[in-house]
Amino acid sequence: MKTINFEALFSASPNPYVLLDLSLTIVGMNDAYLKATMRQREDLIGRNMFDAFPSDPDSPSHRQLRGSFDKVIREKSADYISLIEYAIPLPNGQGFEERFWSATHTPLFNQAGELAFILQHTVDVTELHRLRNLAKSTVLSSGPSALIETDMFRRAQAVQQANEVLNAEQQRLRGLFQQAPGFMAALSGPDHVFTMANTAYLQVVGRENLIGKPVREALPEVVEQGFIQLLDRVYKSGQPFVGRSIRIFLEQGNGDAQDERFLDFVYQPIFDPNGQVSGIFVQGHDVTEQKRTEEALRESEERFRAIANSIDQMIWATQPDGFHDYYNQRWYEYTGVPEGSTDGEAWNGMFHPEDQEHAWTVWRQCLKTGEPYHIEYRLRHRSGEYRWVLGRAQPVRDEEGLIKRWFGTCTDIHDFKQAQDALRESRERALRTEAETRRLASVLAERVTELDAANEEIQRFAYIVSHDLRAPLVNIMGFTSELEGVQAQIEQLYRNMQQADPSLISPTVREAIEADLPEAIGFIRSSTVKMDKLIGAILKLSREGRRVLAPEPISMAQMLEAQRRSVAHQLSERGAELFLEPVPDLTSDRLAIEQIFGNLIDNAVKYLDPSRPGRIVVRGHDLGASVVYEIEDNGRGIDPKDFERIFDLFRRSGVQDQQGEGIGLAHVRALVRRLGGTISVSSSPGEGSTFTVVLPSYPNMSSEAA
Repeated sequence: MKTINFEALFSASPNPYVLLDLSLTIVGMNDAYLKATMRQREDLIGRNMFDAFPSDPDSPSHRQLRGSFDKVIREKSADYISLIEYAIPLPNGQGFEERFWSATHTPLFNQAGELAFILQHTVDVTELHRLRNLAKSTVLSSGPSALIETDMFRRAQAVQQANEVLNAEQQRLRGLFQQAPGFMAALSGPDHVFTMANTAYLQVVGRENLIGKPVREALPEVVEQGFIQLLDRVYKSGQPFVGRSIRIFLEQGNGDAQDERFLDFVYQPIFDPNGQVSGIFVQGHDVTEQKRTEEALRESEERFRAIANSIDQMIWATQPDGFHDYYNQRWYEYTGVPEGSTDGEAWNGMFHPEDQEHAWTVWRQCLKTGEPYHIEYRLRHRSGEYRWVLGRAQPVRDEEGLIKRWFGTCTDIHDFKQAQDALRESRERALRTEAETRRLASVLAERVTELDAANEEIQRFAYIVSHDLRAPLVNIMGFTSELEGVQAQIEQLYRNMQQADPSLISPTVREAIEADLPEAIGFIRSSTVKMDKLIGAILKLSREGRRVLAPEPISMAQMLEAQRRSVAHQLSERGAELFLEPVPDLTSDRLAIEQIFGNLIDNAVKYLDPSRPGRIVVRGHDLGASVVYEIEDNGRGIDPKDFERIFDLFRRSGVQDQQGEGIGLAHVRALVRRLGGTISVSSSPGEGSTFTVVLPSYPNMSSEAA
């Protein structure tokens, strides 16, 4: 089959044609168009139509032609101008020639279905128009030909005027269609091809260039969502479909993401003159925000109810006029009444009879003024008891300041009220005994002063007594030494007499020399030694009590390591070990700390159990304001009844097979107390003991008063 050369056909056509792009730029024309317009091709190609053929923008002809082009671009369908006056520039700039035209504007689409060009076909009807004017003259006005011509032009003019009116009405309706707040579209045929779609519809679907495309092609994402089947049903049945809050997913942008929307819409069938369905009119509203607002409101109400039912307070709400229509679960649990039984104004009956009138008066006043509600009243509990409750409520207002709701709470304050009463009575009792309290405080201050003086006196007395005792003790010790010298001479004389004449020595003398005298002198010697140690200990305690503390930062790890070295020999002899775990440092009197831990470690070594390997552990931890140290051993242990006794002066516990006077732990407790701390012991006989020392991290000089 021979191929038709459409370009040659276009050029050879006797009818004038010109091809415009969507910006109304001339891109081509045939020879007949150049002849009709008296122009050259190079003068027109690439020029805008209104630049090539200029006219007054405010003239009817300019607006008529511009409107026709805009209509084709907007509706993508052909438009016709039956008669338009449009002057044509004469060659060589000789002015303009009046011309009358009839024009057809046809849209041309590319392979993608998109509008690409406008083809203008014009017919020069200037002569016909002039003939009509000529027919109005007296020469031709009476002939049959004139009547025919006059009638023909009259009809043409009427058609033209009707078209103009119809076009204006169509433009008005199209403007209303485009500006309608709801979305609208018209679908044609069984394939549901878009013939119209207003701006709101294009915004909802997020597309352009829908005209001329079936729904399946223009909106492919709705196919699997059932909307094509719905359109088919309306088209076949002729019955409209009304949808409320229908969910739809529409592709946005590049098609990767889908936007969830909710729509109210109607599919209304369109009938042709024969009563057959020819298309479907789509009209509706995007209710996505409304749907989301309703959903958010529903979720908010659910959250409110969940929160209101989970808290301990009783919560209630009323309408603007005070009608109670909501109580949370706490209200019903507290009062024990059936749900709904206190709605409206029935709540007032829950109050104590003496409180009802007052509560009702205050509530009505708040409803009248909008002031917050605040009152205390007695509410009937499920037990039948009336308990004091604090009632509060606040109004919620709209943007205009009108009250929409009242929200209130009830808080049980019965125990608080009773505590207030008890506190008031206690305060009154305190006021009544204030004078007695001041008197006792004065007495106490006097006693403290007396105790301080007594304590100082005791320290001086201990020093004086120990000093005065030492003088005669020194004499006794001196005479004891002389007696020991005399004893040696008597024993020598006794041996000489035995050798010379044993009969001279009686049994009584023999017993006195051999037994009584050594025993007496030995007892005197041991007693004086013990007394000397006791006096020395008393002097030491007295001096320690008068010594001024000198706080300084102490590295406890270094100090304890030095203590371990000092007892290394004793540990080795007993096959024991001393373990030093991490301990916190502190600021305190170094000499006192050394004496405290030296005594405790020395005691732990001294009283280890020889039947098992000895183990001593020193550990500590920081409590912030204070530090705790523990000295733990696996030695003999201490009977619980002796826990306090071992800290008394000259008191000891258990088997006394080790040297000591019962002064060490008493000295330790005195030092710990002077430093503002405490010491305690926990022990089990046969398992070991743990001494716990708690000291302030930093010195408290007021503790020296202890």
